[in-house]
Amino acid sequence: MFAVAPGGIRGQLKPMGQARPRSSAIHGVLLAAVTLAVLLPFLGKALHIDDPLFVWCARHLQSHPFDFYGFKVNWDGWLAPMSEVTQNPPLAAYYLALVGAVLGWSETALHTGFLLPAVAMVLGTYHLARSFCSHAGWAALATATAPVFLVSSTSVMCDTVMVAFWVWTVHFWLTGLKTGSQVKLSVAVLLAAACCLTKYFGLALLPLLLAASWLEQRRVGWWVAYLAVPVFAFGLYHYLAYRLYGQGFLLNAISYAANLRVGGGFPTKILTGLAFSGGCMIILLVAAPLLWTWRGLAVGVPAAILIGLGIAVTRNVGDFPVVESGHVKWLFVVQLALLVVAGASLFVLAIADWLTHRTAASALLFLWVGGTFVFVCALNWTVSGRNVLPMLPAVALLVIRRLEHRRCFDRRAVFLCCGGALGISLAIALLAAYADFALANSARTAATELMNKLGATSNGVAFEGHWGFQYYMEQQGARPLEREDLRLMPNEAIVVPAGNSYLFSLPRERVEDWFTYQANVANGLSTMNGDMGAGYYSDGWGPLPFVFGAVPVEEYRVFRVK
Repeated sequence: MFAVAPGGIRGQLKPMGQARPRSSAIHGVLLAAVTLAVLLPFLGKALHIDDPLFVWCARHLQSHPFDFYGFKVNWDGWLAPMSEVTQNPPLAAYYLALVGAVLGWSETALHTGFLLPAVAMVLGTYHLARSFCSHAGWAALATATAPVFLVSSTSVMCDTVMVAFWVWTVHFWLTGLKTGSQVKLSVAVLLAAACCLTKYFGLALLPLLLAASWLEQRRVGWWVAYLAVPVFAFGLYHYLAYRLYGQGFLLNAISYAANLRVGGGFPTKILTGLAFSGGCMIILLVAAPLLWTWRGLAVGVPAAILIGLGIAVTRNVGDFPVVESGHVKWLFVVQLALLVVAGASLFVLAIADWLTHRTAASALLFLWVGGTFVFVCALNWTVSGRNVLPMLPAVALLVIRRLEHRRCFDRRAVFLCCGGALGISLAIALLAAYADFALANSARTAATELMNKLGATSNGVAFEGHWGFQYYMEQQGARPLEREDLRLMPNEAIVVPAGNSYLFSLPRERVEDWFTYQANVANGLSTMNGDMGAGYYSDGWGPLPFVFGAVPVEEYRVFRVK
């Protein structure tokens, strides 16, 4: 199943062929069907985290298509130009504007439009994998069943779009280099330009392509000229943005990442980055008995125990307390230790692949994974699942190459063993996606119920907090408070979501407690809860992408202005 004759870049162990077009098409249809099947249940997900920024920008583009950030938004507690608030280029918002114009602006319509980049990412992984391994379909399935893929693909943010451009760029670039096809190289650089204009991390694709080209040909060739296309495209965007808004967005993003650091110091960031890698690509943990010998597993188990004990002794991971009231949070410690070891095994996997093959393919995968990890832990302002996502296709390739090296696909029990590992990965991914789905929907429900209750009993409604909660509160007529210009009205209700962002203290002499609203969310697992240490969207909430355990209710404190 899903096996093809291995193709590849220079230095592989054996000559490379291509799968029959018919079988490749059948595999593509099956993989697209699997991807749609796992994502369709989440089409009704409420807008969540940074989704509103992209929707507001997309709506603005409908009437101002050449002034993408020419409006203001209160996102940090004060009204500011969108050009200062956003940290992403606008291409994903342009796509979202197209989706809204064609399908409408309901959550279901927007998520339906974002099924396309999700399918494109999985199919891109499949076609790229045909140059790296003999079981490309399994690599694509490892991508489609990863928690980081499901959670990221149920948003309308730019991350899955960027990675889809990224993986297809690498595919067309490598095949263009191998065959000397100017058409494929031209397609590759156009996709690379789109990648850079979707998210700034897309610029990291350019040195990766340079490295891939050098590893393939061992010399600087005519292909260098093609890379001028994405450089020119991004330079043109930067020039236009500067002319429109008087600032360079890339420099703003770099400054933002340097000045707003959360989640602890560099050692903590490494630990958190490993935990996010192990959790977001949980296949590294569940497939460990297949990936490693008993000797390797014998090293991993005591390593997890030592890491767990070390965490308990230090009592904190960054700002997250592991010990409270004299009691160690052992359930959290066990999860963190296992995921840290799983994340560390990724780099052992990459090194082992190099030592086994010593090929350009091995070096490329190592650079892909290592470069992303360095960005996540050392350069970006936060560790998050969104930032880990770009390494997923490379991780899937490394896993399948390792399974092939260990001849797992030659065994009769391949479907039971490998299929079982993918099944467990998918089950955990679905739990994480559902937990995130329930958390997003709880904010929409809270906004609706609070506005229905407060609208008839108060002199207007104001609120703190942002993300999806802000979107739905504003949609129903509430106003976001500004830190420096509160403008509190007598008998006005103020809603403060306890688990939200950019909260600030209210003047106690002006307000009084009214009541607390509680919203139940999915129990058993959380993707974003500071009390549990779950911080999928930012390790400022915790050092794990998701945490199993009892999930506290989401609280909304309601005040009345005196």
